[in-house]
Amino acid sequence: MKVQVIYHSLSGCTEKLARGIFEGLKCENKTLHNLADGTPEIDGDVILLGYWVDQAGPCKPIRELAESLSGRHVGLFCTMAFWCDASHGTASLHNGAACVQEKNTVIGGIAVNGHMSQKMIDMFRAMGAGPHSANPASEARWALMKDHPSACEIALAAERFNERIALLEILSQRDIAFPSVAI
Repeated sequence: MKVQVIYHSLSGCTEKLARGIFEGLKCENKTLHNLADGTPEIDGDVILLGYWVDQAGPCKPIRELAESLSGRHVGLFCTMAFWCDASHGTASLHNGAACVQEKNTVIGGIAVNGHMSQKMIDMFRAMGAGPHSANPASEARWALMKDHPSACEIALAAERFNERIALLEILSQRDIAFPSVAI
């Protein structure tokens, strides 16, 4: 079974997660693609799409690729500089799944914390008042998340996809369709 890990990264968080997932995959036939280098030929049995969150969904390059996929087994992973277990994290993963679930089988997904780039921090600090402006709580969160995604988050993401790929292989051998995961 061939697995393609395809990602787009803004601050390096999604790339760090993508590389960690790739290294942690137990399958031998796997490839890693950065969309910044161009769109690869889509020929994997499983496509793992990684994105940085933009307005509670996938960044534009991944969204466009996701919407073009058909008949694939797709896993999703994303990074955000906010709490990944908050409603924003859940919505960001759900909105990524919405791009693929109509024409593909979703095998699962995971959202993890990422760090905020210094450019974004400077922009938020310069905003003054507003929903995304810097405040003591956001400053503390940004400092706390400076090393995310963590090794634990990366290991969990790799484990999640290894389990889903193993289940897909078992079900395929038994001629049973993988039940799409509602995210």
